[in-house]
Amino acid sequence: MKDFGRLVCALERAPLPAFSLRMNNEYIFAVQTDFIDGRPVIYFVNSPQDRDGQYLAYRIIGGIEEVMVVDSIVNPSFVYSPIINIDKFPSALTKISRVQKKSGYLAIRLKDLSSLAKVAAYKTIYDEPPLPLFLFKDYNGTDRRVNDSNSRLIVGATMSLNESETKSYFYYVILNEEPKDHFLRYSSQKIEQPSFCGRLDEHGYIYLKLIRLAHTHPLVGINE
Repeated sequence: MKDFGRLVCALERAPLPAFSLRMNNEYIFAVQTDFIDGRPVIYFVNSPQDRDGQYLAYRIIGGIEEVMVVDSIVNPSFVYSPIINIDKFPSALTKISRVQKKSGYLAIRLKDLSSLAKVAAYKTIYDEPPLPLFLFKDYNGTDRRVNDSNSRLIVGATMSLNESETKSYFYYVILNEEPKDHFLRYSSQKIEQPSFCGRLDEHGYIYLKLIRLAHTHPLVGINE
């Protein structure tokens, strides 16, 4: 839930709406973040039992994140995502479908974390929120059940070069170890490498939110 709350609320000019619905006999929260090959890209998480609330509240103070479902907007220290309760989704969105081999992001490996930070932060030049960074394990075609020790930690951001671009890209780097914090701190005015952090209150930096995925990204194929 913290990853989902961070995705829809943290560093956004306006929080993204969260959809509440039933899928595979479980209640989930979901958010649409992109379109690729004419299909929506949706991230979801299992919802808590108090799913009947009206808003998803998120805040980070002193490096501590809080995410909860509430009925009204009363505390200005939180950012609130409206919960849209879906009674019935179109069958085209609820049916299980396999991702076609040709469908997905074109993966581009970058040289360093600084290059990835510049990709994810480029929208801030136009006073728009930065792109989220997605972290997941990649097994390079091997069975994760028997070969987890050989997995690689991938962190990257999805981006199209322009709105008319028909191809979307996933810019990424391989990490040596999993970061413990939930944000990446970057500065274009200081001679220092980007670093992971858990606070957002140091001035002079651009902050990028890190979202951990439960599984390998199904739309990212890394062949190397």
